[in-house]
Amino acid sequence: MKRKIVAVLCIALGIFALSGCGSTKQTEETQKTEEMELYIFNSKGEISDSLEELVADYEKESGVKVKLFNTQAGEDHMKALRSLMNEKVKPDIYTVQSVAELEEWESYDYVMDYSKAEGLTTEFKDLADNIPEELRLTTEDGTNYGVPYNIEGYGYMVDTQMISDIFGAGNKDKVLEDLRLCSYAEWENCIRVLGNMIDTGVGGPVTLNGNTYNVGGKTGLASKLTGVFAVAGSDSWTYGDHMLNVAVCSGVANVSQAQNATTEQVKNLKNAFVAYAKALDLKTTYAAGDGGHLTRSADMINSSTNSYDAAIKKFAQGKALFFKNGNWTASSIAEVDSAVAERLTFLPVKLPVSDEDIHVEGLTAAEMNSTIPVFASMYYVINNKNDEEHKKVAQDFLVWLNTSETGMKYITEVFQFIPYNADPETTTVSNALGNSIIKYVNMGGTISNPYNGAPSNWGGNTVGIYILQNYLAKPVWDENDYNKIADYAVSQWVSMGGLE
Repeated sequence: MKRKIVAVLCIALGIFALSGCGSTKQTEETQKTEEMELYIFNSKGEISDSLEELVADYEKESGVKVKLFNTQAGEDHMKALRSLMNEKVKPDIYTVQSVAELEEWESYDYVMDYSKAEGLTTEFKDLADNIPEELRLTTEDGTNYGVPYNIEGYGYMVDTQMISDIFGAGNKDKVLEDLRLCSYAEWENCIRVLGNMIDTGVGGPVTLNGNTYNVGGKTGLASKLTGVFAVAGSDSWTYGDHMLNVAVCSGVANVSQAQNATTEQVKNLKNAFVAYAKALDLKTTYAAGDGGHLTRSADMINSSTNSYDAAIKKFAQGKALFFKNGNWTASSIAEVDSAVAERLTFLPVKLPVSDEDIHVEGLTAAEMNSTIPVFASMYYVINNKNDEEHKKVAQDFLVWLNTSETGMKYITEVFQFIPYNADPETTTVSNALGNSIIKYVNMGGTISNPYNGAPSNWGGNTVGIYILQNYLAKPVWDENDYNKIADYAVSQWVSMGGLE
């Protein structure tokens, strides 16, 4: 009897012990989840505050603690990231903005390949596999390393009410469509007529896409105009990067092609670079100042009066009709005048190119001049050197961000981004410029951002600075100037890319 009692007691103790072990194991797993920290490095300064709110919501929904490191707009994000990568605890997710940055981190094996099934969760593999080819962060071997933050686009933005006041309210939609489709020659003539109207108050007829309209006087919103274009003359990147990119699109279709361009392909860009110089000449000839027409001079490159922020302000105040920039400026414009921000749309940045200058299969000069560049500007990359557990948590976050109701609400409503995986037929966002981009995507045939595949610093920091130092204070440009600018752009790409 005593033996039976002992046996029963032993069994009971055994069950208790097993139960205790299970409880201990569950507690350890719970603690591990609670202690798990996802470390994110973000270099999109415009969303830093909103991203803090997003990760707080993610912590509530997932139980995963998030550490966030933000850089601010204009800060050297690569310097900050290099420093963090030398610390013991490294980011699990970080930002890559260009192929050049990708190559640096890839060389140290810091980028996780999304093209392989190994190490990927089912949900994340599905997300990665469905990133459109043209939006992938990739190298020439076809790997896929990034999840896009969003898609962005740029062109000449214009206040649609200004078009109504200049051309007549009943003509607004038709004029906007014809401005999109018109030839460069028609565009140039229209700019000159508009410039004369702003300076003298006298308008006149213009032909756009074969249709004739009358440019009225300085009435309504047009009464504030001091120039046709808002120009950030002191900031070389504003014309050395994005505007130069349109010319690059004539010869290479995407970042990967630019990255692997041959000497011959780069030299084939010469005529498009001449066209770019002519378009830049037109733009800077009809620049808006604070109190009147701003001519090319030392004033144009004065950072205190003609900076990027000053150009935004001039445009939002109605002193300029067009402003070449992207949808990322929507909130900055709204800070000056929210009503203007709600009335904006994009028009293409046109260049005087012919079909003979186009070296991209399936693209014509007319098509290039009737659309805008649309692209992914930044990517979320997972640190390949961190352990498998942190890689999984990183994947879970990116899936949540791009598929959950909360994540998508932040992307579209708070960040005011256009999701890279949005359906253009059904998606709208909360700002006019974003919806204008979606309209271009829905029409098809947008161009890309191949200049990001050119040698690092070739755009604004080389060609842009050359133009700023040599031409923005020069009142008159001629054919010799156009050719010098084009030759410099070609020679610098060749030498910086090691193609000589």
